Formats: sequence, structure tokens, C-alpha cells
Amino acid sequence: MKVGFLGCGKIGRALLEHVRQTGHEVGFVQDIFYKDPADFPVIETSDPKVYAGTDLIVECATADALKQNFDAMIAAADLLVFSLTAFSDESFLEHAKAQAVLSGHRIYFPHGAILGLDGIADARSIMTEASIETTKSPKSLGLDLTERTVVYEGSTRGACKAFPRNVNVHAAVALAGLGFDRTLSRIVADPAVSTNSHVIQILGEGIHFTIQVSSFTTGGVTGVYTPRSACGSLDRVLNNAAEYTFI
Repeated sequence: MKVGFLGCGKIGRALLEHVRQTGHEVGFVQDIFYKDPADFPVIETSDPKVYAGTDLIVECATADALKQNFDAMIAAADLLVFSLTAFSDESFLEHAKAQAVLSGHRIYFPHGAILGLDGIADARSIMTEASIETTKSPKSLGLDLTERTVVYEGSTRGACKAFPRNVNVHAAVALAGLGFDRTLSRIVADPAVSTNSHVIQILGEGIHFTIQVSSFTTGGVTGVYTPRSACGSLDRVLNNAAEYTFI
């Protein structure tokens, strides 16, 4: 299959190399910072002619970049989306669903830095409460703090607006479960940690789930587990196995 990329930072480069290793073809990279020698088109802005013929486009850029390029990309191919905070914008979420139906293409979302998204989705009909607490270093959150501080507590919709590059995990839980307004988010900045940790609590009729995941960070906003899980999600999509979809 031919796979294109919107954004090619840490996660994107891991996925690009994985595509090559598994015998698929890189269709293009769209990224103003990508300067490596390439045997595929490298573009800086949306180009429907380049998108044409691509089987899957992987977005691992930003929520804003996803919104700006979405229509042209979904018209050409299925999408695997990592910037899930974009869908906290209700109007964009509904637009994305409608465009997917119109184009006949699918929108896939990966579990990213957490585990158990399938279980959350399966329990949606009997869930009554969902919450997630994330603890990261202040630097990872773009903050300059010297003490452990709760920097956000409220709805996941608000968390996505406040920290759009840091809470894609929260958006994934909301999309799989009770939605952005009924899922509660707590974000803690702790200068003493060198990990990204997430604790998810799910309550419902006869159920209580606690999911705890911790991954060392290699700098920036991404932990060491996320590129690994991203490659697993890509494999499942390319092999037509079950992954989470809007449509």
C-alpha cells in the first residue's frame, strides 16, 4: 500500500521507517521541516495531485494542520489521525464525519500512549463516569514551574483547548467513551518526573476499570512507548484489522 504523511517529527519518522521495513511504499511527506534526501515527493502545502493514489494518509502534525488539510486528504484516502484534540471542536468533528461518508473513506484513531481503548469503547453503553489524570514535566507542557502543580482540572474539551499538543490521550478516551464534556481531565506538571504517566478511571453499571500507563520521555511531548504503539496501529490499519473508526 502507498502511505503518505502529514507531519514527520518523532512519531512520523518512526512510522515512515516502519512503512519501508514492512514492504509498503511512502507516497509523500508534507512537512516544512523535512529536509532529508527522499525518493518520494516532499511538499510544504496541500496538494491534491500528490495525495491522489495514496491508500492511507497518516497525520502526526498538529490539530491545526489536520483541520487545514483535512478536506483534501479525506477526499483522496483513509486517514490515521494522531492529533485527536482537533475533534474536541464539535463542528469539526461533525464536518469530518460528513466528509468521510461523502468520500467513502475512513478515519482511524490510534490508542497512542495508553492501553485499553477497546475496553473503554466496549463499555460505553454502561459507563457512567470517565476521568483521566496525566502527569508530565513542566517542560513537556511548555511551562516553567519549580513545584508540582495541578495546571488543569475540568472537562476534556477544555483540556484539549488548553493543551492541544499534550492531551491526545484524553481526546482518545473521550472519543471512545462518554465524549469531551462528560470526560474529566486533570493535568499535573511535576518537575521531579522524567516520565509521561496517565491514570484512567472508568465507572459504570457493575464495572470499575483503572488503567495506569507510564513511559519515559525522550524530550518534547512524546514518551518512548508512543512510537511503538503508533507502528502497531499502522500495522492493524494496513492489514485491514480492527482499529477504532468514526465511520
